[in-house]
Amino acid sequence: MDAQQLEKYLDIFERRPALWVSLRSICEAPQHELRVETPFVGVGEAQSMDAALLGMSALQPGAIAVTDRMSHFTSHKQKWRFLKVYDRRIIRQELTPANQFVAYFVRYSIKLLKNIAYSIANDEALCEYFEDFLRIIRRLNGVWENLSTSYKYVPLSVLPLDNQLLTFDPKYHVILESYLACESI
Repeated sequence: MDAQQLEKYLDIFERRPALWVSLRSICEAPQHELRVETPFVGVGEAQSMDAALLGMSALQPGAIAVTDRMSHFTSHKQKWRFLKVYDRRIIRQELTPANQFVAYFVRYSIKLLKNIAYSIANDEALCEYFEDFLRIIRRLNGVWENLSTSYKYVPLSVLPLDNQLLTFDPKYHVILESYLACESI
């Protein structure tokens, strides 16, 4: 490790304010996806039903029963009521490849910079950089603490370098560029 390499790392982490703005922005409002789930639940638990879901529900064993009290529909002069139905639920999910990559980048950066700090701590020629790297590590630890737990502990099996969000969203793209810059040193 020489001073020129250390300066390149400082360029990435200290002299690139867009990186910190992006990390803060993602911590505050991570990208999310909406997913529709249709669990089979008791009628009292249902939140959002439609005619198609009721029709599908009626075909399931144990979903309807004959009743002499309040009924939902009548068929062949018998009153029927739903016991269980399919319920449409919209789930907001932050577990996306782009967010997983951000968490990976923060973990990767902390480990990388700790290794660098350890290697220069006792090197008289490079020890002047030690405090700079500790300051960056503390700042990255703060970012790590603010990342959502819904995606920060999920391992990243493949780097999503072809992900549209990482490629085209400016705040995610800065993080991708920073990662690639670190890898090229």
